[in-house]
Parts: sequence; C-alpha cells; structure tokens
Amino acid sequence: MQLSAFNEIEAGEAADLLRACAHVDRWAREIAAGRPYASVAEVSAAARACADPWTEAEIDEALARHPRIGERARGAAEDARMSRAEQSGLGITDDVQRRLDEGNAAYEDAFGFVFLIRAAGRTAEEILAELERRMTHTPETERRVAAEQLREIAVLRLEGLLSPMASFITTHVLDAQSGRPAAGIDVELAHRDATGWVTVATGRTDDDGRIGDLGPEALAGGTYRVTFDTGAYFAGHDTPTFYPEVSVTFTVDADEKHYHVPILLSPFAYSTYRGS
Repeated sequence: MQLSAFNEIEAGEAADLLRACAHVDRWAREIAAGRPYASVAEVSAAARACADPWTEAEIDEALARHPRIGERARGAAEDARMSRAEQSGLGITDDVQRRLDEGNAAYEDAFGFVFLIRAAGRTAEEILAELERRMTHTPETERRVAAEQLREIAVLRLEGLLSPMASFITTHVLDAQSGRPAAGIDVELAHRDATGWVTVATGRTDDDGRIGDLGPEALAGGTYRVTFDTGAYFAGHDTPTFYPEVSVTFTVDADEKHYHVPILLSPFAYSTYRGS
C-alpha cells in the first residue's frame, strides 16, 4: 500500500492494518489517529514512540498472536501472511524442526511465553543459536528482549506494508496476443522448504501488468516459484487457453538485491527470463 492510500483510508481500516503488524489496540489506534504522515520514516518514528514502552498487558496481547518459530501460521489474516513470509526462507529440515520444537518448549517452560525473534533475513541455525543464548537470561531480562523484538518486528512489517517498491521480487506480464499489459492477473510467490511449497506473498498485476511489491524486501537463499493465474485472466477475456496457470521456478541468491521475473504470455505459449 502506498503511504498516500494509508493516509486516506478510514481510521478503522488503518487500525486493522496496523494490528497485523502488532496486535496491540492502543498502539494501532494512536498511529492511525496521527495521520496524515509525510513519509514512511515519519510513520516508523511514530510506531516506535507509541511502542516505547508497551504495557505488560500489551506485550502479552501481541505475543499471543505470534506463532512459534518453525510453526507455520495458518489462516488468511494479514498477520498470518506476514509471519509466513518472514519464516519462508529459514530452510527448516527435519533435524532443525526437532531442535526448534525442543528449544521452543524449553523456552516456554522457562519464561511462560513464546520465543520471539525477527526471522526475516536470518537462517534457522542463527535463530537456534540466539534461542540458546537467550535461555541464559533472567526472566526480567528476557521479557525486555521479547518486547524489543516485538517492536522491531512491528516496525519492519509496517515499513514493508508502506514501502512496496522495496520488494525483492517484482514481475511484469505482457499479453503478446493483444500487445498490451496483462492487468488483473493473480500471482503467488512461494518458497520450497522441507515440507513443500509455502506461500510467501500474493498480488495482482496492475493496469501496467506489473507487481512491484511481491514479497518482502529481503529473502533467504533457496528455491522459489512465481505462479500466474492465467486461466482466470483468459477466461475474463473470453479466450481459450492451453495453460490454466503458469509457474516459473527459480533459485534465489540472498546476496542479490532484486529479482525481476516477467512473462510474455499468449493463449498457447509463454516465455520468461530474468529481468532487471
């Protein structure tokens, strides 16, 4: 979402978006009430200020919405989608999952709440090492660290929500039959982990056939897939097609800054390449 749109939507809708970043009602309402904002940096500063400090009840409220690390968030809610995206690149093997399950259980026994850490941009081994280190904390220290992680995750989510052009993955679809951009195509970005394909993000091509915010601004290395719902697109144009969907699978190097994955589409053929 563009900042201008965030500034203009109803206060209740804005607060709902903010609760997806951190499920703290007072925090969401205060940031929504502070609109309009001149920049994403100004929104981020307000988000940090409103969260410093959160009350103990607010920390519990936010923690209750976060799944365990290694546990796939379910449902269509925006915060669940964000959580899936954040954990999508961890590369969790059966052995790593076992260690995470054991570590999560030990942490919850020690502190009484879920282990929380910014997962985006980290590997599973890095998270396991941090979990082991934080197990040495006193309950008071760990409560403070958990609150800091909540704030960091909330602000990162908010910045990602309002900075769509920072996306690591972008795409563009050109309808070769009409010679025009293919608008309104639903697109899914997924990551392959040890259990199969996990949805990272979804989007729809705009009037120029583009999606500039397909996923977060950083992805861990691994195998990814972009799937285009071409069947629905051609059905909407009363055009038969051989392809009900088109999937492009590719390898991501986390050291890269951006991947552009476009397709040139017709009812009975398509081509793709790595763009820029």
